[in-house]
Amino acid sequence: MIAPPPYAELVGTDDPLSLLASTPDRIAALVSGWDAERWSRTYAPGKWTAAQLVLHLAQDELGWSNRIRLALSVDGYVVQPYDGAAWVALESPTDPETALAAFQSLRRLNLTLYRRIPPELRGRPLPHPELGEISIDWIVQTLAGHDLHHLRHLETIAAGTP
Repeated sequence: MIAPPPYAELVGTDDPLSLLASTPDRIAALVSGWDAERWSRTYAPGKWTAAQLVLHLAQDELGWSNRIRLALSVDGYVVQPYDGAAWVALESPTDPETALAAFQSLRRLNLTLYRRIPPELRGRPLPHPELGEISIDWIVQTLAGHDLHHLRHLETIAAGTP
């Protein structure tokens, strides 16, 4: 049985694909014109900086979309875990504008694919060694909620109140 995706409460009854289409531009509008000092701020002590948050969003766009592509094209595919914090550490510091542009571009490309996936494939169970069974729908909803989760962090940074 497929467990509820994380961040499901953030997505609520909204269409995950609509959220995936809109959130990158919301993030871009929020951070537009930020200087290096603002990009270096965190939303709470010991947490990622704004620049690292945007890098993380771009990296997760790569990681999760590759899982979807593999699930659709490889018989018997088993989802492989990865450590998002280790990925951020590998590529920090990265220019936040570059990471943001990558996130926006990858999302547009991925949405083209996501919208083409037939319902019978979206709900098919995929084995994950840490999470049990997930599905493409689970991934899409998780990504939509994940965007909103980190948008909140960036909004906290924008407000200047950790």
